[in-house]
Amino acid sequence: MKKLSRTLLALSIFAAANVLAADPVVPTKAGSGTINFTGNINNDACSIEGAGKEKTISVNMGEVSIKDMGTATAPKGNGTLSVENFDMKINCNAGTKVAMIFEPTKGGSGIEAGTKVLKLIEGLGAAKGIGIALLDANGEVIDLTSPTTARIENTLQDSNTTLKFSAAYVTTVDPKLAVAGRGDATLPFTLQYE
Repeated sequence: MKKLSRTLLALSIFAAANVLAADPVVPTKAGSGTINFTGNINNDACSIEGAGKEKTISVNMGEVSIKDMGTATAPKGNGTLSVENFDMKINCNAGTKVAMIFEPTKGGSGIEAGTKVLKLIEGLGAAKGIGIALLDANGEVIDLTSPTTARIENTLQDSNTTLKFSAAYVTTVDPKLAVAGRGDATLPFTLQYE
């Protein structure tokens, strides 16, 4: 019996040693941190084809001579209109009534004082006495002075529509006083839909 007790005691010690050896190693904490995710979720019913991530559309106005420009009130001036035509392809749900509102004073380069046209970005080397007239599909100047007059509306029959525009450099002073230089401008817009 003593022999059996010793054998059982030896087995229990052996089993206890195995259980103790099998305890998991507790890792040492080496540091911690946080991952922050940021972004916005929108419910845009409309999108603009060809616009980049920031919904930016670039229009290259090219190089134009002051003598070929019309004025802020008569962009066609001497019968020649040096313009850059561009289209904005808008994709929306069918039947959507969409309006595009131009907002030159909300982060844009502004409006040339006393006119309806876009002001050029000022700075070293910038042209002076020149603005950009934005024209609708009929060649009429879009009055950029207020959100009401700078609004273009369209109801989509299917899910796509194309808004056609053109832009022209125009003189905002007597052409003899205009100064050649860079002709850059920015014009923010908002799409609204019903």
